[in-house]
Amino acid sequence: MNDDLRRSIDDIKLRTPIEDVVRERVPSLRKRGRLWEACCPFHEEKTPSFKVDPARGTWHCFGACATGGDAIRFVERSQNVEFIEALRYLAARCGVTLPERKTERDRVEDVERDRIYGALARASEFYRRALHTPQGAPALEYLRSRGLTTATIDAFGVGYAPAGGEVLSSRALAAGVGEEWLVRAGLSRRDDRGRVYDFFRDRLMIPIRDLKGRVVGFGGRRLSDADPRNPKYVNTSETEVFHKGRLIYALDFALDHVHRRGHLMLVEGYTDVMAAHQVGLRTVVAVLGTATTDEHAGLVRKSGARRVSLVFDGDEAGRKATYKALTGLLSLDVTIDVVRIPGDEDPCDLLVREGQAPLEGLLEHATPWFDFVVAGLIELPPTQRARAIDTALELVTRLPRALDRDAHLSLLAERLGFPLDGVRLQYETLPTRIRERQRQRATAPMTASGTASGASVTPEAALPRSRDDELVRVAFGELAGVAMLDARYACELAPLVELCPDADEHALIDAIVRLAPEVPAIGGTQDRAAAEAAGIEFPIQALMTELAEHPAGHLVMPLLAHAERAERRDTLFAEARAFVQRIQDKRRVEAARRMLGSKDDDDKQRMAEAYELNRRNYVRSAETQTGRI
Repeated sequence: MNDDLRRSIDDIKLRTPIEDVVRERVPSLRKRGRLWEACCPFHEEKTPSFKVDPARGTWHCFGACATGGDAIRFVERSQNVEFIEALRYLAARCGVTLPERKTERDRVEDVERDRIYGALARASEFYRRALHTPQGAPALEYLRSRGLTTATIDAFGVGYAPAGGEVLSSRALAAGVGEEWLVRAGLSRRDDRGRVYDFFRDRLMIPIRDLKGRVVGFGGRRLSDADPRNPKYVNTSETEVFHKGRLIYALDFALDHVHRRGHLMLVEGYTDVMAAHQVGLRTVVAVLGTATTDEHAGLVRKSGARRVSLVFDGDEAGRKATYKALTGLLSLDVTIDVVRIPGDEDPCDLLVREGQAPLEGLLEHATPWFDFVVAGLIELPPTQRARAIDTALELVTRLPRALDRDAHLSLLAERLGFPLDGVRLQYETLPTRIRERQRQRATAPMTASGTASGASVTPEAALPRSRDDELVRVAFGELAGVAMLDARYACELAPLVELCPDADEHALIDAIVRLAPEVPAIGGTQDRAAAEAAGIEFPIQALMTELAEHPAGHLVMPLLAHAERAERRDTLFAEARAFVQRIQDKRRVEAARRMLGSKDDDDKQRMAEAYELNRRNYVRSAETQTGRI
């Protein structure tokens, strides 16, 4: 971020009382002492947990959301926009002129993307009109047979791509849409002679939108099963604006409802989504026929969902789809459960026939994801069971917290009746088996579908992560929180920055150290109680500005709130710092032990002395910190 933009942001914040920004979206905001409060606009609640601090220029939800930020982050969250759009909104609101950030090339690319979006919007309208022509009658009849109403069909913009090879292309060209934009939008292709032809032909067309509601691509469903070589579904190919792994179908419709309820339901098909919204289930979405990705997880995180329910068909394909979905979503700190539709019925048929009540009943008795994964493992033959356990362990590696991974390993051992040590050994040796399977897969014969035979339904697992790393991450969060409460603690963080294993926390602590005012550190001879009562304010607004476009910015308010709840911030800081140093000593001991086994005889005496010194330091620190491990 350049200095001109930073100064503009500071100017915006000075001219924009945060309580006024929030009150535009939360009319019920009321002053309570020095703070303002209301029920959180991002989840349903009856007791107000949403607080605004005008002096600090921040907001925070102390309830289920457990998130917060400054005025810019509030606009981002409440209006579902990116950082720069939120900044432009606030700048226009208070009359601040933002410095130009874009290069000439950026401006050209913006114009080109607008042309692509324009071509897609025209195509969507063309397909929608074609659905109601005689040629589109079979497509409309299919939608009616699925129980979808005219209102639902119109709301989702469903259409029909005519069977002719150049119908859309010729109409678009006649309307002044250039060939280049049709091709770049994924609507047309070029033949060997360079002529454009329609990519989608004789298909039911479902527009796919981004979070801003712009059409970015289409899903096309075949209307005839006469030619089995013709794929049932075809999506727009990857383009400058369409990336299948970064889109969730109908999230633009569901987002506000997910914000309020904190619950997101993921289904397999487009018609499942439409039927759900038709009967009033507004938090239902679908991924586009692919395993969930980190980008999907980011969108779910942005939605504010605290619970994700996977609602898939009850057949083997539905089971595989469940594993694919779990792969990307388990990295989120949310509750995940699984709903299986009985028999061979899919959600669309159930919803259209019986409304939302049966599905809501299934949701009330949803299966926790891990129970779904381990169900039936013990009855499998030994060879299949070992592979199925590996699949479960691959999913466990996706969990972000070491303590959660430990708990699930214990649960797996309990369910299987196996010794915990044996399950841990299989977990720790999992990467070796994954690499061996990848080697075998690379040399395996290809199947008709183009994949190696025996390929796993789950992607490569992450390496098991250290429990120490998770505890160190928590400790660094406590250190950062205290330093943001009292700037005098910030200088004590400087020697510890490089020890932080978490990239986002590292960025946060580095920013805290750089932005802290030059004040005396809190020394051991000072009266800490008196010092704590006085404190020196840390420049939170400057920190929020510094991290405005960095993921670490989302850590500021939760860590600050955690530190504020501590009875004694000096005790919290001292214990967290001692724990970090203890882990550092422990790792030095382990490193010295490894080096002792590999050094020449001439070096072993010196290494032994270093090892003994580190061991004593570790034992000494352990005696004062036995409660942290």
